[in-house]
Amino acid sequence: MVLKASTHHEESHSSMDHTAAPLYEALCSYEKSQRTSLHVPGHKDGRVFDEEALGRFANILKIDATESVGIDGLHHPTNFIADAQALAADAFGADHTFFLIGGSTVGNIGAALTLCSPGDQIIVQRNMHKSVFHGLMVAGAHPIFIAPSIEPTTKVAKVSDLSYIEKALKDHPDAKGVWITNPNYYGMSQDISSLAKACHQAGVPLVVDEAHGPHFGQAAELPPSALSQGADLVVQSTHKMLTAMTMASMLHVKEDLVSRERLGQVLGMIQSTSPSYPLLASLDLARRFLVIKGRSQIKKTVERLEKRRRSLDLELQALTIWGGSQAVNHRDPLKWIISSKDQTISGFQLLDEFYDLDCTAEICDPRNVGFLFSIDERDEDIEVVVAKIKEMDKKLQARKAGIPADKSDMVLFEKEGTLQKPALSLHEAFHKPRKRAGLQEAVGCICGEMVLPYPPGIPLLTPGEKITADHVSTIRRLKDMGAYFQSPSDDSMRTLYVLC
Repeated sequence: MVLKASTHHEESHSSMDHTAAPLYEALCSYEKSQRTSLHVPGHKDGRVFDEEALGRFANILKIDATESVGIDGLHHPTNFIADAQALAADAFGADHTFFLIGGSTVGNIGAALTLCSPGDQIIVQRNMHKSVFHGLMVAGAHPIFIAPSIEPTTKVAKVSDLSYIEKALKDHPDAKGVWITNPNYYGMSQDISSLAKACHQAGVPLVVDEAHGPHFGQAAELPPSALSQGADLVVQSTHKMLTAMTMASMLHVKEDLVSRERLGQVLGMIQSTSPSYPLLASLDLARRFLVIKGRSQIKKTVERLEKRRRSLDLELQALTIWGGSQAVNHRDPLKWIISSKDQTISGFQLLDEFYDLDCTAEICDPRNVGFLFSIDERDEDIEVVVAKIKEMDKKLQARKAGIPADKSDMVLFEKEGTLQKPALSLHEAFHKPRKRAGLQEAVGCICGEMVLPYPPGIPLLTPGEKITADHVSTIRRLKDMGAYFQSPSDDSMRTLYVLC
């Protein structure tokens, strides 16, 4: 059954007791028992630890347990973890939920290994997080990349139009599924209900990297969730927009197009056999907080943020806050996208200058910086951010004599809907010998490394793709703008690895 959009907040009417936090409560019982630890971890419930830091870590160390009697095991849960996962599935509208302690990264890799055998094709939105590409690499899959749509004001990539994906499904009937990112890092979300229907008519699952949308569908003021729109497998970073600890995420399954048995087997292979129980418990508590308090807090927070965003945008002279467009079905009100009106300063520079004002943005790109708010923001906290934005606006107004930035659009992806089959699969390219080449001489060669402007962690080039003059131009422009490249073979970005 497909849930109606934006109605997950009604799940609290189910028979499940969401005031309970079974895994957290089991860890509290473990702490109270004060049994002598003759097992891992080596800090022995905090008895042996760095003295200077013990004051900070003591309470966590007491519940930093391992799989033992009375706690349950992540890889074959039968009581407390199983109960906590069932409560999470109920809260988020899934048939089954897996807890993840390796972030959405481990969820994406697990999804790839579950869906694809070596040589299998799968239709993949090109602007995906690097973990998707790594998963496909390990699985030996042959992705068919589909170029994303571009939002016209911010120039940010989003899901390609349905017609292009439908054509890709028709042209590639052996594809094992469709894999998209929705929302993108900036909170832009498309209506994917028709896409889910198209996938199901083709007999394949729709997989959604919803890392930045774990709160979606939890209140009428937010965009609908992927699960409520018919997605079959959804990866969420519960730590990003909800209240779990860093690295704690969830993987949700709906219906039966994805084998839960195989997915569980795969996750048992790629997640640690010594998972962090504090992280797992934080997922249990994030779910409880969301259902008991968070859903009502979201409503008030959105009202405060939207009221202040609209008034602030009218006051700004040099900056602007994106308020949505016809090209985007849903906008996450907990994210503000800020840019220079005349583009005389890049998003990379804005990030640095906001940092100097003691205001740390979440993301930047050639045009924009992104601010991320929590599900519970007070007026006074919002006003602190508003004051910083106004201060930055005044600083930029005083620089009107500056040299305008290059306004020509940067080529990051092919034309929307373009299908691209890499010259070599990610797996093949990863195992081929490679050599170093200067950027200009690399044009026409097959890339031998991942070129990764970060954040948001979307590869400009992956191993196996043909390097074009546009790629080289974009790398140079990004570097000149101050972009950060994650783990390049050459920090200067003057050379790349290409396949021999």
